[in-house]
Amino acid sequence: MRRLVLICFITIWGFFLALPASADQLPTTPFSDSSATTTNQSGLTFSSSTTQKRHHYVIPQNTPVPLEGVRWPSKQVTICMQTDDPHIQQAFRDAVKRWNRTKAIRFRWIKNPNKAEVIAQTGDLDDSQSATVGIVTSQLGATETEFNPDTHTLTRATSTLDSAELDYTSRQFRSRVAQHELGHAIGLAHAPSYAHSVMIPRNIQTGITKNDIKSVRMLYHD
Repeated sequence: MRRLVLICFITIWGFFLALPASADQLPTTPFSDSSATTTNQSGLTFSSSTTQKRHHYVIPQNTPVPLEGVRWPSKQVTICMQTDDPHIQQAFRDAVKRWNRTKAIRFRWIKNPNKAEVIAQTGDLDDSQSATVGIVTSQLGATETEFNPDTHTLTRATSTLDSAELDYTSRQFRSRVAQHELGHAIGLAHAPSYAHSVMIPRNIQTGITKNDIKSVRMLYHD
């Protein structure tokens, strides 16, 4: 009888040992990739490096204009012109002057595209099949951004204006589109259509506003 009881006890104990552990007890294997690059649905490119240790920036949550959740390491940002179209050049130069005037960010023109953090260029966006950030009316402009998600640090941005769509618009309108795209290049997301912001995605009615300036100042406040 004792032998039968002992066998039953061992059988029952073995059953409990075979049960899966609770969620708190389950072993976890952290995912790591020393050189991972992923593109999400918004068109942002994530460039992660576990071997690269840089300052982890805290991104403000409540700003007048939504943020992409990333920023440059400094509010001093280099930019390179990569277009020969005079209207597009003028639009980007006007936009840089407008952003620099805010003193919330400072763009500096350089000639070497390999050393520039932001590339300003022209392109045919109607034929583009890739997901991008910053599409405005009739795909007049687009911005693609690369960053390290571990540090919230931007590493590269390319802002494109469609010359075929913009060459016959006014200088003021082209400047506003360029301001919008450079807003994406420094970390601003699309604003809701009712907002007073250059970052509304369609039918841009204004240039850089106080809401945009306040948001950038909050983003680059160290």
